[in-house]
Amino acid sequence: MSVWASVPGDGEGASGAVRRVLAGQLESGRVRAVLVLMRTHDGRSVQPAMVTHPDRLRLAEPLAPVMPIHMARMASLVSTHGGNGAPSEGKIGIVARPCELRGLVELAKLNQLRADDFLTIGIDCAGTFEGAEWTRLREADDRAVARHEAAQREGMPLAPAGSYRHACTLCDTPTAWNADLALHVIGVPEGVLVEARQEELVSSGLTVADDLPGRAAVVEALVAARNTSRKAALDAMQARMQPTTEGLPGLLVEFETCQRCHNCTVACPICYCKECLFRTETFAHEPRRYFGWAERKGAARLPGDAVAFQLTRLCHVTTSCAGCGMCTSACPADLPVDLLFQTVARKTQAMFDYVPGRSLDEALPPSTFERKEFIDLGEVHR
Repeated sequence: MSVWASVPGDGEGASGAVRRVLAGQLESGRVRAVLVLMRTHDGRSVQPAMVTHPDRLRLAEPLAPVMPIHMARMASLVSTHGGNGAPSEGKIGIVARPCELRGLVELAKLNQLRADDFLTIGIDCAGTFEGAEWTRLREADDRAVARHEAAQREGMPLAPAGSYRHACTLCDTPTAWNADLALHVIGVPEGVLVEARQEELVSSGLTVADDLPGRAAVVEALVAARNTSRKAALDAMQARMQPTTEGLPGLLVEFETCQRCHNCTVACPICYCKECLFRTETFAHEPRRYFGWAERKGAARLPGDAVAFQLTRLCHVTTSCAGCGMCTSACPADLPVDLLFQTVARKTQAMFDYVPGRSLDEALPPSTFERKEFIDLGEVHR
């Protein structure tokens, strides 16, 4: 059963309340460090940082509505991968949004980090902006941070829906979930509401409380709106992925402008391969190969193998796709990569009744084998 506590803003809003919770975890010795977003020196942006001294948390901006890097990727840098490193000397607190928590669980299953190294500290997230957009908003309005916090409490966007990253407008899990400590802001009128899995995680001095009766209604309204948007967007993409009138596969058309820059791979929390097949000699074609393809077909696309790259990546991540949208944010061609991947993932995840990040004890579908699973999933033997 969850243990609840309230933390007042004390003039610093929800961010100040979160900073006090994080400081309490460091001061109590429950964690030896905290992974959290920290203000850059010019104050215009934030970047992940590992904090070991509570005083340094004054520069933390844990609720800044941006995701410069997926926090699960940062967790994999400091974890004893797959339990193969030295024993941990203490847990690391990681402040993460719902999609980042999902990525953390999936990377643990893929042996890219050790879940026991971390105390997960989830935060509510009604949406994030692209970094440049958030910088613009802050420069245009010195109350942007306070206005964003107030909007989050109501489960509403700070700006028109189009200003949020598109993946955020489709996210149906805006509240902190599956975390050791969940720090709720949505539906909370002041400060933050702490939901702890264990009583000892609640720092001394915090006021024991109950869940707020009106919070669920605010969350449910936001989730309902997101589910409507999500279904409409995925259904529309599903229609676009059907073969064209010329008979070309829809996915081929969608990926036609891919530059094979690999930005999506670098940004994706699930793409963890140290050596990508598409960055090896296998796909480092000699010039004569391109001339041969051009002469045989009359024209050869450059760079080559872009569609093969995307389809291979799609096969690798489809069941574990956390819907964070970092791939789309990183794409210089403005491809709706996350929408394409989530459209496919909706089917593959449903086939296996698999929800990324739902449980560490739930095996990854590619790692399991059932003799009749292909028949159960609709394959017909002739």
